Amino acid sequence: MTRLARLTRGGLPIVAVAIAVSGFAIAAWAVQAPIPAPPDHERQCVSTGDIPASSARKITVKWNRPFPSGQYSVIGSVSDSADGDSIELSHVVAPYAPDMVAAVVSNHDATAAHSGTLCLDASRE
Repeated sequence: MTRLARLTRGGLPIVAVAIAVSGFAIAAWAVQAPIPAPPDHERQCVSTGDIPASSARKITVKWNRPFPSGQYSVIGSVSDSADGDSIELSHVVAPYAPDMVAAVVSNHDATAAHSGTLCLDASRE
């Protein structure tokens, strides 16, 4: 068995092998790991941290698997750590980057800081 040159495709290695008998190739084949497909959907949840009374905070969410482009739809929600509804998702900041998106979370309580969890779902268009 003879190993041929080391090849790559899409940055991934291809192993090429040939079987030879008395100098004649009888069979040859190449094996490559599958190229990972870009994600169709990502969900990421992050802490908002403390948002001061009557304030808003821009929160950046980094995707675990980047999209091929910034062309995807985003929906989201936020839950208050306390049993209340003082903080809410105001809006998602456009344009989106392939590897991250930002959202603005507002605290409507005029007297106390609140924290919670921001969850964003993105789907490729």
